[in-house]
Amino acid sequence: MTLEQLEAVLRDRLDHPPAGSYSVTLLSDPERAQRKIMEEAFELCLELGRPEVDPARTAEEAADVLFHVLAGLVGAGVGLERVMDSLERRRR
Repeated sequence: MTLEQLEAVLRDRLDHPPAGSYSVTLLSDPERAQRKIMEEAFELCLELGRPEVDPARTAEEAADVLFHVLAGLVGAGVGLERVMDSLERRRR
């Protein structure tokens, strides 16, 4: 799955919220999204700081970070394209 595909799924969940969807709780509650981003980023940092990094576990934690960051962005109305544009400007 690409980040663009994940963004599309999250936007669809925002527009057509399925009952009981975890994504919808993040999209509709900015504070919950913020807390999850911090939690998942901390867990990723712990994995990266281990003497021997477990690639599989680290990838799982990184996936959690990306998912929650993107959910927070979509919930705030900030698209992935804008983020990528910012990165592109920094490269110049």
